[in-house]
Amino acid sequence: MRKLAFLTTAAALAAVATPALAAPVTGTVNVSGSVAAKCKFVTASADLPLGELADADGGLDASKVDGQTRTLNGWCNNSAATLSVKATALTGDQAVTSGAETAFTDRVNYTASVAANAQTFTDSSTDDLASTATTVNMFSGDIVVTLGASTASSKKLVAGAYSGKVEVTLSPTV
Repeated sequence: MRKLAFLTTAAALAAVATPALAAPVTGTVNVSGSVAAKCKFVTASADLPLGELADADGGLDASKVDGQTRTLNGWCNNSAATLSVKATALTGDQAVTSGAETAFTDRVNYTASVAANAQTFTDSSTDDLASTATTVNMFSGDIVVTLGASTASSKKLVAGAYSGKVEVTLSPTV
């Protein structure tokens, strides 16, 4: 009887001491993040000095404006990114005097063409409106601005300093 009690106790202890074969379990850590839609200019501005704008007869020398280029550089990380252009006329710092309006002007209009991501966008300086924002898609690279189709309405230019600008706007979403 003693032997039987000993064997029963030994068997019970062996059952407790032997680890049970358990199935593996897995815990999970979910990792997430986000990236906001963005556009950025790497090269955001450039100067374009045109020099003397008038020809020998006082009218616009269009060759001083037409074909002139400058390159900006930028990127957008969203396929819905858009680009718009706003050309502002070259205007003189001296107004046309009263009575001389038929012969003189202090304004040179032109068209700005912008090439980015194998697409071309244009705007004329004849109004104060930007072009319609058009999809430029996701890109990173040069944004080439070219001036053309300049005109001074067949008038002589008023003496003085002239300034204008071309604004290129990148937007990450429509």
